[in-house]
Amino acid sequence: MMNKSELTQVVGGAGWGFWTIVGGAVSFVLGFIEGLVNPVKCGK
Repeated sequence: MMNKSELTQVVGGAGWGFWTIVGGAVSFVLGFIEGLVNPVKCGK
């Protein structure tokens, strides 16, 4: 196991912030396309 000071010294990769933005953008685009292809009407 690594202790806290060793964990803070680990560097590399793109970082989780980049992947959060990419994942959010992909989810938004897929949801937008799904909404255009399969619109759901209100059930009132």
